[in-house]
Amino acid sequence: MSELQSPSAIARWRGEFTSASTESAFLRDQGGVIRHELTRSLSICGISYLAFALADVAHLGQSSQTLVLFLARLAIAMVALTGIVLTRRSANPAKTAYRAATVFTSLAMLTFLLVVYARGELLLHGMSMAIMLIIVYLFIPNRLRNATIVALCASASFLALVYSFGTVSARQLSTMTMLLLLANVFGAVAARRNARLARRQYWTQQILINQSVRDPLTGAFNRRHLNAGLLDGEIESARRRNASLTIIMCDVDSFKSINDTHGHQAGDALLQDVARLLLSMTRDGIDTVVRYGGEEFLLILPDTTLADGRALAERMRTRLAAANSQHGLVQISATASFGVVSARLSPELPGIASQALIAHADELLYAAKRNGRNRVHAREWEAAGAA
Repeated sequence: MSELQSPSAIARWRGEFTSASTESAFLRDQGGVIRHELTRSLSICGISYLAFALADVAHLGQSSQTLVLFLARLAIAMVALTGIVLTRRSANPAKTAYRAATVFTSLAMLTFLLVVYARGELLLHGMSMAIMLIIVYLFIPNRLRNATIVALCASASFLALVYSFGTVSARQLSTMTMLLLLANVFGAVAARRNARLARRQYWTQQILINQSVRDPLTGAFNRRHLNAGLLDGEIESARRRNASLTIIMCDVDSFKSINDTHGHQAGDALLQDVARLLLSMTRDGIDTVVRYGGEEFLLILPDTTLADGRALAERMRTRLAAANSQHGLVQISATASFGVVSARLSPELPGIASQALIAHADELLYAAKRNGRNRVHAREWEAAGAA
């Protein structure tokens, strides 16, 4: 996550991140949890519907009306099972779970209204409706917007059905209306709070993860993140896709003399400016900038040929040489040397060790320094000669 949102970037009423990309990242991260919760809740609901169907048969006998209600409840149990299966097989379980939850709750409420129409017992079913609303909001994982639409439509339909019977008094109808209104308000507020808490927790985790893999001075990734398999993963990905991978080693020239002349704070300011420039010239979400050492940076560029990597390094070298870093009243100018290595990878070719690739780029970097600094040396991994 290159730019972390603050908790205030959670929508006030929806309880979701205002950024679609951040919300998608949250759903991917929480997909397994949401799938587990949906499996549990739909399993319980499906079993409950079957239990009610069997109870109807036991108490009401085998009439045509009982058969219709039995088949309807059996269908809802099958819908629950289908939702569980589809969610467990989905590559995006959170979004599939939300769709399954919306379909299930909609059909479950419709079946409940059919039961009310067939059996009456309005006051008893009014209490049952309030319980079902809480289940829709809190027990079955879903988007708050979807749950609210299902719950409000079901509540309005139930009250309209009760009114059409004409068998309850005005006082009973108003009491039932207040009960369902309270259930909707309570359920929506509680569901919103849960949604916001889950996203705040996710946001906090991402902040901690970001801090653990970022260099606090420059904002580039740190050596720990690189050693955790960052480059190895990019090499393996390039091999699978039969693609090119280029790395660039960049080192600020004569950095010690800058520290000695202007002080370490000035050197830190210079490193921050260099990192900002490198980050601004690479592709966000694709390329990676790592602070490899004190004044040394490693750039990992997937799907980049040697020619493109060399051209990028030249642009960076030119920009750095032309830029000035401001520290107080002092302007500091600096140059940098670059070592560029590119490899064309495929499953048929032998793998490349990440440390060997880095060592090769380091050799080219120090060759550039020996030859006068402020220059770029580049080489194809399979080639024998340097460029």
